Amino acid sequence: MPPTDERAWKNVLMNPPSPKVLKNAFEKVAHAFDLDGNGARFMQDYELKVEDFKKKDELPIEMLLLESQGRDLFIKSGTVKQICRPCLAMALFTLQTNAPQGGRGHRTSLRGSGPLTTIVGGKYLWQTIWLNIIESEEFNNEKHGNAMKINDTDIFPWMAPTRTSENGREVSLSNVNPARIFWAMPRRIVVDYPPDEKDCVCDVCGSKIKNPISSYFTKSYGEAYGELWRHPLTPYYNNKDRKFPYHMNEGGITYKYWPGFVFNSSEIGENALTIHKFHERRLKLSYVDSFFKHEPRIWFFGYDIHNNILTRCWYEGQMPLITVEENFKLDYEQTTIQLVKISEYILNNIKSCIKLAIFDPDHKVTGSFSFIESRFWKDTEPEFYNILYELHTVILNGENKAETKLKWLNYLSRKAVDLFDEYSQSDFIGIANPKRIADARRDLLKYNSKNGKKVKEILDLPLKNPTK
Repeated sequence: MPPTDERAWKNVLMNPPSPKVLKNAFEKVAHAFDLDGNGARFMQDYELKVEDFKKKDELPIEMLLLESQGRDLFIKSGTVKQICRPCLAMALFTLQTNAPQGGRGHRTSLRGSGPLTTIVGGKYLWQTIWLNIIESEEFNNEKHGNAMKINDTDIFPWMAPTRTSENGREVSLSNVNPARIFWAMPRRIVVDYPPDEKDCVCDVCGSKIKNPISSYFTKSYGEAYGELWRHPLTPYYNNKDRKFPYHMNEGGITYKYWPGFVFNSSEIGENALTIHKFHERRLKLSYVDSFFKHEPRIWFFGYDIHNNILTRCWYEGQMPLITVEENFKLDYEQTTIQLVKISEYILNNIKSCIKLAIFDPDHKVTGSFSFIESRFWKDTEPEFYNILYELHTVILNGENKAETKLKWLNYLSRKAVDLFDEYSQSDFIGIANPKRIADARRDLLKYNSKNGKKVKEILDLPLKNPTK
């Protein structure tokens, strides 16, 4: 039930549909979501049959779950032996949407292993859904697909034989409907449904069920998608001459990613289409603001998949979604990027100086300092957003941005010293090297000084100290 244009989108936002209207809309495609039976099956290969496989090819149903693939350390195998149909539907969709590397010919998802998703968060469920819906007149263009392709098979890949990817063959945007991007199916799977009924409990949700599902089969060379595909719920970053979708990293998402999630910038990349549309609507349609008591939020989430294989963690969180007037947008974007860069510069100074304080210069230091990174980003995040709001006001009023930049720099410098003192063993002076600690602390203050050449370059500060 996509809105045709902005007026239709506004009408539905202001007047949410009744359950009856939604039910009638969903019933038009309900046949595409059958999980079993003799016809097409949701997120399963159209042509594969269980009887085509040998018993040795059978896989336990828990291998559909991302956290069970490729590991047997913290999550022991054999803990999920049988699941119910609702859990099966979610497991199939989750795997196809986030698919990691699965060996030769077993494709990753359309956005790669564990893609990041960003959406506009509303006050309640329907609002969150509709704020992320794109009008047909914009979504149905050649950039997203072929709007003339309107058959079920053009939208739901499991409704027709798989366009297999041997010899590098990819699914072309011109051959499918734009909505196909939400239903990408890189894995060829067929579930084994047992004929006998028995009462048991689903190992995932704990529901009492009959006919549990305990195994499935898979075959290589599912659908592959090229670099032209752009998912409307994901931001993309620049890397040389290409754009790549953001992925979740160890430690989750920090405010250093905020510019990439919010802006379209030639320097860093482009935000998700739904975030871009929200900015447009908010600037053009004043009623959008009436739906938020406070500043709108970006809701981000995704799996952290290590080396494109092992699922380590699920992360999600929220960030402010600040919209800036077109005349001031470029200035605000560039300054915000500078604030993030100076944060990264100071964090690197903290880590290097702590290493100098703790270890002998001739000692080769190995291991991760990610715990310091996590602490830094977490401790400084609230003030970063306070600075963003202040910067918005400063730019709108045509005031001196250098004051705000220096305020942020001074705050980070104080935090840097606090973290250094905590992690450099300066409280254990009896067992540490006092001179090495003192020298490293002095270097940290020097590196982070507002008079430093590197600091001035990053923040674009004048050579002389600015005055009011």
